[in-house]
Amino acid sequence: MKHQLVIVRLIFGLTFIFSGFVKLIDPVGTGLVIQEYLNIINFDFLSFMRVFIGVVLSLLEFLVGVAILMRMRMREATIAALVMMVFFTIVSFLLLIYEPIQDCGCFGEAASLTHGETFFKNIILLICVIPIFIQRKSFRRDSSVFAEWLFISIYGLIALGFSIVSYVRMPVVEFTDFKVGTDIAVELSDAAEGRNFETMFVYEKDGVKQEFSLDNLPDTTWNFVESVDVSDASDDAPFEFYVTNSQGQYVTDTLITLDTPIMICNIYDLDEFYSDENWMKVNMLRERVESEGGELWLLVASTPEETKSVLGADVEERFEVGYTDYKTAIAVHRSNGGFLYINSAFIVKKWSRQGLSPEDDLSVLSKDFDEVMIYDVIKQQLIYEISIVVLLASIAVIRYFCKMVSLKRMRMLRAESSRL
Repeated sequence: MKHQLVIVRLIFGLTFIFSGFVKLIDPVGTGLVIQEYLNIINFDFLSFMRVFIGVVLSLLEFLVGVAILMRMRMREATIAALVMMVFFTIVSFLLLIYEPIQDCGCFGEAASLTHGETFFKNIILLICVIPIFIQRKSFRRDSSVFAEWLFISIYGLIALGFSIVSYVRMPVVEFTDFKVGTDIAVELSDAAEGRNFETMFVYEKDGVKQEFSLDNLPDTTWNFVESVDVSDASDDAPFEFYVTNSQGQYVTDTLITLDTPIMICNIYDLDEFYSDENWMKVNMLRERVESEGGELWLLVASTPEETKSVLGADVEERFEVGYTDYKTAIAVHRSNGGFLYINSAFIVKKWSRQGLSPEDDLSVLSKDFDEVMIYDVIKQQLIYEISIVVLLASIAVIRYFCKMVSLKRMRMLRAESSRL
C-alpha cells in the first residue's frame, strides 16, 4: 500500500503542478477561459475579475500539487484536492454532455483535451486522490508546522511573481497558436483543409446591411453589395487569423506574403492602449522600422470608425491598418499594444508593449530571420525546461533535507531516552 500511495501521490502532485503552472504564466489566457465559464452560468457581472479568479484558482491548484508532492500540510492539501477533483469531475461531465465551450482549459494553451479526455483524466485523478485523502493522517511529518507553511508560501510567492510578470508584460513562456516559430501560412492552410465554406451575399436596404444565403436571397428592394466566403464555425479548426482593411477586404494573405519584414503593433483594447506616450512611441518606432527596411502595421480589434476617432482620421495615411476581432487579436499577442515581427509568414520575435522602445536595437529586422527565430524559440524552451527542473529539484532537495533533519531528531530522542 505504501508504494501505491507514493505512485498516486506523484501522479496527482505532478499533474496539479503542471496544470497550475502553465495557467499561471498565461493569466490573460486563463482569464479568457474563466470568462467563458462565467458566461455559461450568467455571472457576466464578474467579468472584471476574470484574471484575478483565474490566477487564484491556478495558484491554489499549483500549491496543492506542491504540498502533496512534498508531503506537507497533508490535511489541508488533501481536503482541498478532493473538493477540487469532485468539482472538476462534475464540471467535465457536464461539458461532455452539453458541450457549451470547446475547450475546458485544464492545461491552458499548453495542451488541448477533448471533453471525453478531460473527463477520463479527472476520473483518474479522483481515483488517485481518494486513497491519499483516506491515508492523510498516516503521512509522517518531517518538519514543523511553521516550516511547512514557510516552504509552501515561498513557492506561492515565486509562482505569483511569474504570473504578475506575464500579466504586466507578456507570458514568460508561450504556448498559444501564435508563439514564436509559428508558420502562419501553414497553419491557415491546415485549418482550411478541415473547413466547409459557404458563399454569403451581402445586400443593403435603408442603410442596413444583411447577409443572405444562395437559397434565401431577398427581394428586388434590396441592393447587392458583395459576396463573402464564410467558414462553418462548428468545424474543428481552431487557428484563426482573419484580417481585413477598412473596406472589409481580406488582406491576411497580403500581410503574411510581403517581401519586407513586417512589424505589427497588436491592439486588442484601443481605449486601454491609447495615450499620448504610447502613440508617440508607435510613431517613433515606425521610423526605426522603416530605417531597417521593414514596415509597421497596426492590427486593431475595433471598427475603422472607432480606430480613426481614437488614433486620428489620418491613421490609415501613416500606417497600414488591419482589422480583426477581439478573440483573434488577444490570441496573436497577450500584451495590448505589443509587437510581433513577421517575416515570410513566420512569427520571428515578440515584444511586450513595455519591452520595446524606439531606442532599442531593431537590427534583428535586417538579420537572417531564421537565426533570430531559432534563438528565441530555444530561449523560451530553456526557460520552461529550467523552471521545471529547478522546481522539481528544489522539492526533492527540501524533502531530503527535512527527512534528514527528522531522522537526526529521532536519533537524538532515542539516545536521550536510552540514557534515562
